[in-house]
Amino acid sequence: MILNTIFIISGIIGFIISAILFINRKSNHVMNIYMILLVLLNSLRFFTFGTINLFPDHEVLVLYTKFANLTSIVIPLVYLYFEKLGHKKSFAKNDLLHFIFPIFYFLLTFEIYNFLKPSQTIKILMYGIFLLFLFTYGYLSYRVLKKTIWNKKEDNKLAQNQHKKIHNWTIFLFIALLLASLRLSVSLFLEVSQNIQSKGFSYQWITAVIWTIILIKILVTPEILYGYKILNEKVLEERNSNLTFSSIWQLYPVEEIKNEQHLILKEKVNQNLQNYFEEIEKKSINSDFFRDSKLTLNDLATKLNIPKSHLSYIFKYHSTISFSEYKKMIRIQDAIKLIDSGYLKNNTLDSLSKKIGFTSYNPFFTSFKEITGLAPVEYINNIKNVA
Repeated sequence: MILNTIFIISGIIGFIISAILFINRKSNHVMNIYMILLVLLNSLRFFTFGTINLFPDHEVLVLYTKFANLTSIVIPLVYLYFEKLGHKKSFAKNDLLHFIFPIFYFLLTFEIYNFLKPSQTIKILMYGIFLLFLFTYGYLSYRVLKKTIWNKKEDNKLAQNQHKKIHNWTIFLFIALLLASLRLSVSLFLEVSQNIQSKGFSYQWITAVIWTIILIKILVTPEILYGYKILNEKVLEERNSNLTFSSIWQLYPVEEIKNEQHLILKEKVNQNLQNYFEEIEKKSINSDFFRDSKLTLNDLATKLNIPKSHLSYIFKYHSTISFSEYKKMIRIQDAIKLIDSGYLKNNTLDSLSKKIGFTSYNPFFTSFKEITGLAPVEYINNIKNVA
């Protein structure tokens, strides 16, 4: 009863995970179509097995037993998942060649066990062929992982962090599946040695437990379940919501990047994009730096210790306003603070305009009305009326 419940629960969790993986398949580079199929087929297998045993039906059980060996197609699915993950490729027609043997093996065993009475020698031979098939794909998976993931090194920190997670995930998955394969090999050996039909049902609960642990690992690891892009979006959006001028900063380019130099800059700037947003705002809000009427983008870059090219790139592709407009916005915000603090009790608007960085009153007036929707005098009168 308990074991059958584990099978069913494992299947249900797998169905949910496969649905999430499918929905996020385009943005999740940690998963691919082969992992989705692997999760789906294994989940269907365990759910069906648990349901049949929990609610026995002889005809359904016989049918399930007849087609049980067809599940061997999950073995090349594992290899193809690792192979595509390492090379970041999608489905190719040649991938279908990997399924020829498991389908042929299924048809052969189906004929032998359902229409013939195989001798012990034939059973041992079939067992040996299957072990060779299992070992071959285990070795291929190990080799592709070692070549493309386990020995791979990344240059930038963001890529290193992501690669480390993929590295750890593949080691975990490979070991877990290796244990499941060992259980299957022992199970088949026991069945062959006892001269019964080889289906690998013995101690199947061990594989169910291993598979459930894999599913839980996927479920509790957002990078695996949703992918880095969506995870990073959520993290950055949360951080971005704490920015004072969050509406002007954009996580993704506001226009298409075609310039080759800018495409090179993209890789460098994106690693520190959020930090750049925060540093720019910190310098804008917590200092009088923008009160310099001759302030240039180069001055700000020097003050922030940020390459000018990076800063220029940010205002071009990750800001909804230009640097010139940003200066005006910061200065008007500065003016409002001074007005609210009583600066005009002893000073004129002309003095205020020059203090915050405008060369004269006219551009200050135009900018103030453009940003606040009110002329400076109207804003002041509104404050007095409220008071």
